[in-house]
Amino acid sequence: MKENINDYPKIGTVVIARNEAENIYDTLDALFKQTIPLQQIIFVDDNSTDDTVKIAKNFDVKILTFPEIHDNWVTRPELAKIFNYGLKQLDVDNLDFVSIVGADHILPHNYFEQLTRRMIIDDSVVASGAIQGEIATAPRGSGRVIRKEYWKTIGSKLPVNFGFETYVCVKAMQLGFNVRYYDDIITKTSRKTAITYKPKMYYNYGYAMRALGYPLLHTFLRSILLLKRGKGLKSFRFFLNGYFSNNDTFYENSLRNFISKRYNTRRVLSNPIGKFKIFMNTKY
Repeated sequence: MKENINDYPKIGTVVIARNEAENIYDTLDALFKQTIPLQQIIFVDDNSTDDTVKIAKNFDVKILTFPEIHDNWVTRPELAKIFNYGLKQLDVDNLDFVSIVGADHILPHNYFEQLTRRMIIDDSVVASGAIQGEIATAPRGSGRVIRKEYWKTIGSKLPVNFGFETYVCVKAMQLGFNVRYYDDIITKTSRKTAITYKPKMYYNYGYAMRALGYPLLHTFLRSILLLKRGKGLKSFRFFLNGYFSNNDTFYENSLRNFISKRYNTRRVLSNPIGKFKIFMNTKY
Protein backbone atom coordinates (compact mmCIF):
# COMPACT_ATOMS: atom_id res chain seq x y z
CA MET A 1 0.00 0.00 0.00
CA LYS A 2 1.37 3.37 -1.02
CA GLU A 3 1.54 5.91 1.83
CA ASN A 4 1.63 9.11 -0.22
CA ILE A 5 -1.51 9.95 -2.17
CA ASN A 6 0.68 11.55 -4.84
CA ASP A 7 2.15 8.11 -5.60
CA TYR A 8 -1.20 6.82 -6.87
CA PRO A 9 -2.40 7.23 -10.44
CA LYS A 10 -4.90 10.06 -10.74
CA ILE A 11 -8.34 8.87 -11.86
CA GLY A 12 -11.48 10.76 -12.78
CA THR A 13 -14.84 9.00 -12.99
CA VAL A 14 -18.21 9.82 -14.53
CA VAL A 15 -21.47 8.23 -13.36
CA ILE A 16 -24.77 8.86 -15.15
CA ALA A 17 -28.10 7.89 -13.65
CA ARG A 18 -31.79 8.01 -14.43
CA ASN A 19 -34.21 6.91 -11.70
CA GLU A 20 -31.60 4.79 -9.92
CA ALA A 21 -32.66 5.50 -6.32
CA GLU A 22 -32.53 1.79 -5.49
CA ASN A 23 -28.95 1.39 -6.69
CA ILE A 24 -27.03 4.65 -6.62
CA TYR A 25 -26.05 4.67 -2.93
CA ASP A 26 -24.16 1.36 -3.15
CA THR A 27 -22.47 2.42 -6.40
CA LEU A 28 -21.22 5.76 -5.06
CA ASP A 29 -20.32 4.25 -1.70
CA ALA A 30 -18.06 1.73 -3.44
CA LEU A 31 -16.36 4.55 -5.37
CA PHE A 32 -15.60 6.46 -2.19
CA LYS A 33 -14.15 3.35 -0.54
CA GLN A 34 -11.61 2.69 -3.29
CA THR A 35 -8.05 2.02 -2.13
CA ILE A 36 -7.00 4.62 -4.70
CA PRO A 37 -8.78 7.88 -3.77
CA LEU A 38 -10.47 9.19 -6.91
CA GLN A 39 -9.48 12.69 -7.99
CA GLN A 40 -12.86 13.55 -9.49
CA ILE A 41 -16.32 11.99 -9.45
CA ILE A 42 -18.79 13.63 -11.80
CA PHE A 43 -22.43 12.59 -11.33
CA VAL A 44 -24.83 13.34 -14.18
CA ASP A 45 -28.51 13.07 -13.39
CA ASP A 46 -30.54 12.33 -16.51
CA ASN A 47 -33.75 14.04 -15.31
CA SER A 48 -34.64 11.52 -12.62
CA THR A 49 -38.09 11.69 -11.08
CA ASP A 50 -37.27 9.65 -7.98
CA ASP A 51 -34.80 10.25 -5.12
CA THR A 52 -31.66 9.59 -7.17
CA VAL A 53 -30.27 13.12 -6.78
CA LYS A 54 -31.25 13.34 -3.12
CA ILE A 55 -29.25 10.19 -2.42
CA ALA A 56 -26.28 11.35 -4.50
CA LYS A 57 -26.09 14.50 -2.35
CA ASN A 58 -24.90 12.31 0.53
CA PHE A 59 -21.56 12.08 -1.29
CA ASP A 60 -18.94 14.66 -2.21
CA VAL A 61 -19.59 14.49 -5.95
CA LYS A 62 -20.12 17.19 -8.53
CA ILE A 63 -23.78 16.84 -9.49
CA LEU A 64 -24.95 17.94 -12.94
CA THR A 65 -28.39 17.71 -14.52
CA PHE A 66 -28.48 16.89 -18.20
CA PRO A 67 -30.37 19.81 -19.73
CA GLU A 68 -32.29 18.01 -22.47
CA ILE A 69 -35.62 16.30 -21.76
CA HIS A 70 -35.88 13.08 -23.76
CA ASP A 71 -37.10 9.50 -23.89
CA ASN A 72 -34.89 6.59 -22.92
CA TRP A 73 -31.70 6.69 -24.99
CA VAL A 74 -30.29 3.30 -23.95
CA THR A 75 -28.69 1.64 -27.05
CA ARG A 76 -29.13 4.93 -28.92
CA PRO A 77 -26.24 7.15 -30.18
CA GLU A 78 -27.67 10.05 -28.17
CA LEU A 79 -26.71 8.29 -24.93
CA ALA A 80 -23.13 9.37 -25.68
CA LYS A 81 -24.26 12.99 -25.32
CA ILE A 82 -25.07 12.39 -21.65
CA PHE A 83 -21.71 10.76 -20.99
CA ASN A 84 -19.93 13.58 -22.82
CA TYR A 85 -21.79 16.14 -20.73
CA GLY A 86 -20.05 14.71 -17.68
CA LEU A 87 -16.77 13.77 -19.32
CA LYS A 88 -16.07 17.32 -20.43
CA GLN A 89 -16.09 18.34 -16.75
CA LEU A 90 -13.07 16.14 -16.01
CA ASP A 91 -9.74 17.91 -15.60
CA VAL A 92 -8.12 15.52 -18.07
CA ASP A 93 -4.74 17.27 -18.16
CA ASN A 94 -4.29 16.53 -14.45
CA LEU A 95 -5.46 12.92 -14.62
CA ASP A 96 -3.78 9.67 -15.63
CA PHE A 97 -6.95 7.69 -16.32
CA VAL A 98 -10.59 8.37 -17.18
CA SER A 99 -13.36 5.99 -16.14
CA ILE A 100 -17.09 5.49 -16.70
CA VAL A 101 -19.21 3.64 -14.14
CA GLY A 102 -22.86 2.62 -14.46
CA ALA A 103 -25.34 3.64 -11.77
CA ASP A 104 -26.00 0.02 -10.76
CA HIS A 105 -22.36 -1.15 -10.88
CA ILE A 106 -20.69 -1.98 -7.56
CA LEU A 107 -16.90 -2.13 -7.80
CA PRO A 108 -14.70 -3.94 -5.26
CA HIS A 109 -12.74 -1.51 -3.11
CA ASN A 110 -9.43 -2.32 -4.79
CA TYR A 111 -10.84 -2.24 -8.33
CA PHE A 112 -8.98 0.80 -9.64
CA GLU A 113 -5.78 -0.16 -7.84
CA GLN A 114 -5.77 -3.64 -9.39
CA LEU A 115 -6.85 -2.49 -12.81
CA THR A 116 -4.46 0.43 -13.26
CA ARG A 117 -1.54 -1.64 -11.97
CA ARG A 118 -2.25 -4.29 -14.58
CA MET A 119 -2.75 -1.67 -17.30
CA ILE A 120 0.65 -0.17 -16.52
CA ILE A 121 2.31 -3.60 -16.62
CA ASP A 122 0.54 -4.58 -19.86
CA ASP A 123 0.91 -1.12 -21.40
CA SER A 124 -2.81 -1.11 -22.25
CA VAL A 125 -4.90 1.98 -22.96
CA VAL A 126 -8.41 0.58 -22.40
CA ALA A 127 -9.34 -2.08 -19.85
CA SER A 128 -12.02 -3.32 -17.49
CA GLY A 129 -12.76 -6.08 -15.05
CA ALA A 130 -15.55 -8.63 -15.35
CA ILE A 131 -19.13 -8.66 -14.12
CA GLN A 132 -20.00 -11.62 -11.91
CA GLY A 133 -21.94 -14.26 -13.85
CA GLU A 134 -20.98 -12.93 -17.26
CA ILE A 135 -18.30 -13.89 -19.76
CA ALA A 136 -16.99 -11.33 -22.23
CA THR A 137 -13.95 -10.91 -24.45
CA ALA A 138 -13.62 -7.10 -24.52
CA PRO A 139 -13.65 -4.38 -21.84
CA ARG A 140 -17.09 -3.74 -20.43
CA GLY A 141 -18.67 -0.32 -20.92
CA SER A 142 -19.24 0.27 -17.22
CA GLY A 143 -16.10 0.00 -15.15
CA ARG A 144 -13.98 0.78 -18.18
CA VAL A 145 -10.75 2.65 -17.57
CA ILE A 146 -9.02 4.66 -20.33
CA ARG A 147 -5.53 6.14 -20.33
CA LYS A 148 -5.49 9.90 -20.60
CA GLU A 149 -3.11 9.95 -23.58
CA TYR A 150 -5.37 7.70 -25.66
CA TRP A 151 -8.49 9.51 -24.49
CA LYS A 152 -7.04 12.78 -25.79
CA THR A 153 -6.08 11.05 -29.05
CA ILE A 154 -9.77 10.37 -29.80
CA GLY A 155 -10.82 13.89 -28.84
CA SER A 156 -11.64 13.36 -25.14
CA LYS A 157 -15.23 12.46 -25.97
CA LEU A 158 -17.39 9.61 -27.19
CA PRO A 159 -18.64 9.67 -30.78
CA VAL A 160 -22.38 10.34 -30.95
CA ASN A 161 -22.96 7.33 -33.14
CA PHE A 162 -24.24 3.78 -32.88
CA GLY A 163 -21.81 1.47 -31.07
CA PHE A 164 -19.85 4.27 -29.39
CA GLU A 165 -18.69 2.01 -26.52
CA THR A 166 -17.28 -0.53 -28.97
CA TYR A 167 -15.64 2.26 -30.94
CA VAL A 168 -13.39 3.21 -28.01
CA CYS A 169 -11.93 -0.32 -27.94
CA VAL A 170 -11.63 -1.10 -31.64
CA LYS A 171 -10.19 2.31 -32.46
CA ALA A 172 -7.44 1.66 -29.92
CA MET A 173 -6.75 -1.69 -31.54
CA GLN A 174 -6.65 -0.12 -35.00
CA LEU A 175 -4.08 2.38 -33.77
CA GLY A 176 -1.90 -0.44 -32.44
CA PHE A 177 -2.63 -0.02 -28.73
CA ASN A 178 -3.28 -2.81 -26.24
CA VAL A 179 -6.80 -3.42 -24.92
CA ARG A 180 -7.41 -5.76 -21.97
CA TYR A 181 -10.33 -7.53 -20.33
CA TYR A 182 -9.40 -8.94 -16.92
CA ASP A 183 -11.82 -11.73 -16.10
CA ASP A 184 -10.27 -12.30 -12.66
CA ILE A 185 -11.13 -8.80 -11.42
CA ILE A 186 -14.76 -9.41 -10.48
CA THR A 187 -17.43 -6.74 -10.04
CA LYS A 188 -21.16 -6.89 -9.32
CA THR A 189 -24.23 -5.20 -10.75
CA SER A 190 -27.61 -4.75 -9.10
CA ARG A 191 -29.31 -6.17 -12.17
CA LYS A 192 -28.20 -8.28 -15.12
CA THR A 193 -26.90 -6.48 -18.18
CA ALA A 194 -29.68 -5.72 -20.70
CA ILE A 195 -32.34 -7.37 -18.52
CA THR A 196 -34.73 -4.47 -19.19
CA TYR A 197 -34.09 -4.34 -22.94
CA LYS A 198 -37.08 -4.77 -25.21
CA PRO A 199 -36.61 -6.77 -28.43
CA LYS A 200 -36.77 -3.69 -30.68
CA MET A 201 -33.76 -2.20 -28.86
CA TYR A 202 -31.56 -4.86 -30.45
CA TYR A 203 -32.23 -3.21 -33.81
CA ASN A 204 -29.77 -0.53 -32.69
CA TYR A 205 -27.13 -3.14 -31.87
CA GLY A 206 -27.38 -4.60 -35.35
CA TYR A 207 -27.27 -1.10 -36.79
CA ALA A 208 -24.07 -0.46 -34.81
CA MET A 209 -22.44 -3.65 -36.11
CA ARG A 210 -22.89 -2.38 -39.68
CA ALA A 211 -21.73 1.13 -38.74
CA LEU A 212 -18.50 -0.30 -37.34
CA GLY A 213 -17.88 -2.56 -40.31
CA TYR A 214 -18.42 -6.04 -38.84
CA PRO A 215 -18.81 -8.68 -41.58
CA LEU A 216 -22.10 -10.53 -42.02
CA LEU A 217 -20.95 -13.95 -40.71
CA HIS A 218 -19.60 -12.50 -37.48
CA THR A 219 -22.81 -10.48 -37.06
CA PHE A 220 -24.99 -13.51 -37.69
CA LEU A 221 -23.15 -15.52 -35.04
CA ARG A 222 -23.62 -12.64 -32.60
CA SER A 223 -27.35 -12.74 -33.33
CA ILE A 224 -27.38 -16.48 -32.57
CA LEU A 225 -25.92 -15.63 -29.18
CA LEU A 226 -29.06 -13.62 -28.43
CA LEU A 227 -31.09 -16.80 -28.81
CA LYS A 228 -28.81 -18.62 -26.42
CA ARG A 229 -29.24 -15.80 -23.93
CA GLY A 230 -32.98 -16.33 -24.08
CA LYS A 231 -33.76 -13.02 -25.80
CA GLY A 232 -36.15 -14.68 -28.23
CA LEU A 233 -36.75 -14.66 -31.96
CA LYS A 234 -37.97 -11.05 -31.98
CA SER A 235 -34.62 -9.79 -30.64
CA PHE A 236 -32.81 -12.02 -33.15
CA ARG A 237 -34.84 -10.57 -36.05
CA PHE A 238 -34.52 -6.97 -34.87
CA PHE A 239 -30.75 -7.38 -34.55
CA LEU A 240 -30.32 -8.63 -38.11
CA ASN A 241 -32.87 -6.15 -39.49
CA GLY A 242 -30.86 -3.33 -37.94
CA TYR A 243 -27.70 -4.60 -39.62
CA PHE A 244 -29.27 -4.79 -43.07
CA SER A 245 -31.15 -1.49 -42.67
CA ASN A 246 -28.03 0.59 -42.11
CA ASN A 247 -26.93 1.88 -45.50
CA ASP A 248 -25.32 5.20 -44.63
CA THR A 249 -24.45 5.61 -40.92
CA PHE A 250 -20.82 4.49 -40.89
CA TYR A 251 -17.59 5.17 -39.05
CA GLU A 252 -14.42 6.14 -40.93
CA ASN A 253 -13.32 3.74 -43.66
CA SER A 254 -9.95 3.03 -42.03
CA LEU A 255 -11.66 1.66 -38.92
CA ARG A 256 -14.30 -0.30 -40.85
CA ASN A 257 -11.62 -1.91 -43.03
CA PHE A 258 -9.63 -2.86 -39.92
CA ILE A 259 -12.67 -4.51 -38.31
CA SER A 260 -13.68 -6.24 -41.54
CA LYS A 261 -10.24 -7.83 -41.87
CA ARG A 262 -9.98 -8.72 -38.18
CA TYR A 263 -13.31 -10.54 -38.14
CA ASN A 264 -13.24 -12.02 -41.62
CA THR A 265 -14.66 -15.46 -42.41
CA ARG A 266 -11.33 -17.29 -42.12
CA ARG A 267 -10.73 -15.97 -38.62
CA VAL A 268 -14.30 -16.53 -37.47
CA LEU A 269 -14.24 -20.16 -38.61
CA SER A 270 -10.77 -20.93 -37.20
CA ASN A 271 -10.68 -23.31 -34.21
CA PRO A 272 -14.44 -24.00 -34.42
CA ILE A 273 -14.42 -26.57 -31.57
CA GLY A 274 -12.74 -24.20 -29.14
CA LYS A 275 -15.02 -21.34 -30.06
CA PHE A 276 -18.09 -23.56 -29.76
CA LYS A 277 -17.06 -24.48 -26.22
CA ILE A 278 -16.70 -20.80 -25.33
CA PHE A 279 -20.09 -20.13 -26.88
CA MET A 280 -21.75 -22.89 -24.84
CA ASN A 281 -20.11 -21.70 -21.61
CA THR A 282 -21.08 -18.04 -22.04
CA LYS A 283 -23.46 -16.92 -19.30
CA TYR A 284 -25.49 -13.74 -18.95
